[in-house]
Amino acid sequence: MKKIKYYIIVSESISLKKISNVYYLFPLKDFSVGFTKTYELADIKNDNSYLYINRILHTKDIEKLKQILTKLPNNIIGIFFEDLGVYELIKHMPIEKNLYAMHANCSYMTINTYLKYMTTIVVSPDITLDETNEILKNATKPVILYGLGYLPTMYSRRMLNQNYASHYKIASKKILNIKETITKYPFISVENEWGTMLYDDHLYCLKPNIKSQNITGFLINSFYTNMDAKELIKTFKNQSLEHTGFLDNKTTNKIKEV
Repeated sequence: MKKIKYYIIVSESISLKKISNVYYLFPLKDFSVGFTKTYELADIKNDNSYLYINRILHTKDIEKLKQILTKLPNNIIGIFFEDLGVYELIKHMPIEKNLYAMHANCSYMTINTYLKYMTTIVVSPDITLDETNEILKNATKPVILYGLGYLPTMYSRRMLNQNYASHYKIASKKILNIKETITKYPFISVENEWGTMLYDDHLYCLKPNIKSQNITGFLINSFYTNMDAKELIKTFKNQSLEHTGFLDNKTTNKIKEV
């Protein structure tokens, strides 16, 4: 029976203990948004680790990243990334190339196109249970599902927390708990020098009735959970959370397939 992998995005709450089938993703300094702690290569000591890069990059950023990747240590076995420019840098490197385009991998047609080039992809959590199962049925290679964590809803290069604090005349913080003014829907707004990420302020958990041999593992975002790795995996396996995003609610807006 195939062993399922757990890919955990690292935050301050993680102890980084070695656990069977658990792999840690380290948000790379200067190339990640939505985190209060990021890592340089020298900070990453765990074997079989991954870099996590979720910024959309300019040419000068690509050049800087290119230089960093020439010094990639042997304990880094792959990169999770959003900008396809990263793929161009690493396509000939002997490491895993895992695409996590937050709002784009919404159908098996798109996913199968990317799978021709990638080791695997992370399926967008912006879709329903039926749409997820359709992808699992038709994907040409095993894929990763978003299993547990606060869902990212948008990313901006702007300093939105500073703008928000200035408008409402409050102290600016790296993390703000805010509400949309009409619906009062809550978000977690996280800012660093490269921009701002908004997370849905409900801890998401994948439903237990998704079973497929076409799953290679589950992505778990530890940010803002205050849980260590074992507790995160236990919470995911128990499926004790009620917030399931779009799984039971038809998506009203998503990227059109072409």
